[in-house]
Parts: sequence; C-alpha cells; structure tokens
Amino acid sequence: MKAVPIYGTPALILKINEEKIIVISDLHIGIEHELADRGISLPSQIPGLKARLTALIEEKKANRLIILGDVKHNIPVTTWHEWRELPSLFEDLARLARIDIVKGNHDGDLEGMVPHEVTIHDPHGIVLGKRKRVGLVHGHTWPAPELFNTEFIIAGHNHPAIEFRDELGGRSIEPIWLRAKLNPKKIPKKLIPSVKQKLPELIVVPAFSELVGGAAMNRRLPKELIGPIFRSGTVKLDEAEAYLLDGTFLGKIKTLK
Repeated sequence: MKAVPIYGTPALILKINEEKIIVISDLHIGIEHELADRGISLPSQIPGLKARLTALIEEKKANRLIILGDVKHNIPVTTWHEWRELPSLFEDLARLARIDIVKGNHDGDLEGMVPHEVTIHDPHGIVLGKRKRVGLVHGHTWPAPELFNTEFIIAGHNHPAIEFRDELGGRSIEPIWLRAKLNPKKIPKKLIPSVKQKLPELIVVPAFSELVGGAAMNRRLPKELIGPIFRSGTVKLDEAEAYLLDGTFLGKIKTLK
C-alpha cells in the first residue's frame, strides 16, 4: 500500500494491490451560489471541477475515486442548484471510475443526488487494504475504532493551510498537506483498547475546492471547523509537518507560528 500526494494538486493516489485510487476532499459544490447572495457573482464551478477530475483520473489511470466528504456546500437546506448540478456530474464521473463518498457534515440529502453506481459510506469512515491498511474519514466525527488499527488515517474537513506574513503586514494563505502523530491519551477509551496501542499517522488533505477558505494551522484554529480529533488534543499539532502542494517541506507547525 502506497499513499502519495499528486504534485501541485490537492489530491493523493493510493495504490492497493491492483487498484489505483485518487483521494480528494471538500468539493463544496454550490458555494458559488452562497457567494452570490453576498454580492459576489461567479459562474458555476461544475465545468472546471469536472475537467480537473477527468484529467486526474485519465492521467493517473485511476480506476477508483474516493471523496472524503463535503461534496456539496449548503446546509441545512440543499439548494435547487445542487439538485440540478450534482446528478449529471456524478453520472459522467461514474463512467470513468468507481466512486465512493465518505459523508461529511455538509452532505445531507446526498443519497438522492447521485446515481446508484456511487457508493456512500458512513461518516465514521472506511478501511482499505489487508496486510497494510489505510483508514479514510471526513473528520467532523471521531473515526470508527477499526480506523485506529491502520497505517494511516487520511482525513479532510479542516482545509489545512499556512498563513505567511511579510515585514509590511501583508499576508497570504496557502493550502498544505498536514502529517501528524496522535496522542493515545486523548482518544476516547471506547475507540482504542489501550493507550499502548500503536496508532496510525494522520494525513489531512487540503480542500479540492478553489473557493473555500483554509484554516491556517500556524494560528488559532476556529472551533467550529476543526472537529473532535483536533479539538480534543489528539492531534500533536505542534509536532505536525506541513508541506506545500509542490512538495516543499515547510517544517513543523510549532516553528511556523
């Protein structure tokens, strides 16, 4: 089993036996219509999203696409734009590869919006592989117990980013890959039998949407975004490693604050 980020793209590829699986997270389809209500007019993101995913699947010769939640954006009510746009997008993608979705906190009504060929999984995550296993979860809930018996847990939800500032006060926020170790003493006892258990590393995937903001890991994180695994202190954030999409290693988070 290999998990390798795809250069310059908020996506990674998993190689498990004969399968080549592209993993992405946080599409937030429909966010442009929320922005329109705020006076920001943007065209539908569907054509560009479809082109990006089609190119990835074909270039990497992937036979499976796994989306780690927040496929759609609006909650608690699904907009008519989402009902109109999602079915045709996933019908087209399903012709290229097998598709799985691990539900996120924005994915209400999703079952009725995608074709039956698309497999939708519980928000607590799934496990792939046999000898070497990987867990996949959105991140707004605790992972299921079996995910803590894997090599890696791959999650989304947090839109990880780093904030850069210059001496004049200018700032920019760039998406990152976050790789972190877990503290067993912070995990609920019902999820792991012993604090001596060897735990997986956590890889947090940057958002695939180009319109959602990023949570800067080198400053205070918003509680409503980060989810229980971060909020509980389970993630050893200060020791976590940050990488830009081009693979540049920025260092540990504690050195970037």
